[in-house]
Amino acid sequence: MKIAIAGSGALGSGFGAKLFQAGYDVTLIDGYTSHVEAVKQHGLNITINGEAFELNIPMYHFNDQPDESIYDVVFLFPKSMQLKEVMEDMKPHIDNETIVVCTMNGLKHEEVIAQYVAQSQIVRGVTTWTAGLESPGHSHLLGSGPVEIGELVDEGKENVIKVADLLNEAELNGVISKDLYQSIWKKICVNGTANALSTVLECNMASLNESSYAKCLIYKLTQEIVHVATIDNVHLNVDEVFEYLVDLNEKVGAHYPSMYQDLIVNNRKTEIDYKSCHLFRTKYLGHITNQNVKQRIHPYEPFLLLDQPHHQPLLFYHQLS
Repeated sequence: MKIAIAGSGALGSGFGAKLFQAGYDVTLIDGYTSHVEAVKQHGLNITINGEAFELNIPMYHFNDQPDESIYDVVFLFPKSMQLKEVMEDMKPHIDNETIVVCTMNGLKHEEVIAQYVAQSQIVRGVTTWTAGLESPGHSHLLGSGPVEIGELVDEGKENVIKVADLLNEAELNGVISKDLYQSIWKKICVNGTANALSTVLECNMASLNESSYAKCLIYKLTQEIVHVATIDNVHLNVDEVFEYLVDLNEKVGAHYPSMYQDLIVNNRKTEIDYKSCHLFRTKYLGHITNQNVKQRIHPYEPFLLLDQPHHQPLLFYHQLS
């Protein structure tokens, strides 16, 4: 089985490594030239739950893939705003049998993917695995999952079973979701709370639990996201989700989420527009706190790109209180 990891940054490299270790024919693909060249020359150096590996996995830039490559399964791990471009790059390498797996953060990615493959070929999901890219060619993967997946249409159930099997063979903890969209919205709650707040306050996820005010913000944001989810006919319990988020922050511990890594570490734009409920103002309600979080993230991006001082984290507490 030929597997492509389209977007082999932090999490993509981690999944690719686990699948490669399980014996699958894996190809890593990414647009970060320095990372691609480092892996080509020195292999992928990855630490998985504290254990270090050096893996010689084939890697290509998106625009330099072998012409004859057709993949059986493509895992998508790009940033949300890159999805359309990535699908264009992958188009010559997928056919009407290729399974496309999307565990990306955010909503409605399947609408973009469905422009390239049939809905039955799309396996949608979410995961709580965490990862980081320390430098080109060096990454880490933490956690135990799960990877919750499901089909968009009944004709896709067989493909979901296939993907769950390969995830479990790679010890990635694949689980077939009983309610796919509830799982997606639950992950939106993670992205809309821990990702944004850890970035604004420049702290890891576990540190959020040490502040009663931060936990209050998590609860308020959760209330808003759960309310918005009802418009998508998804009904979550606020208190149950809040307890899940606090527990997840504790389990993940010293991890800095992807938005923090993008903005603070790598000086690049974030996915805040795709993780904030306010993005979906054409279909969903706009919400005050989520809007304030967005307003705290966006101004930092140009300053960071210019390597200028950007903010004082504690201001966030006072100005939202």
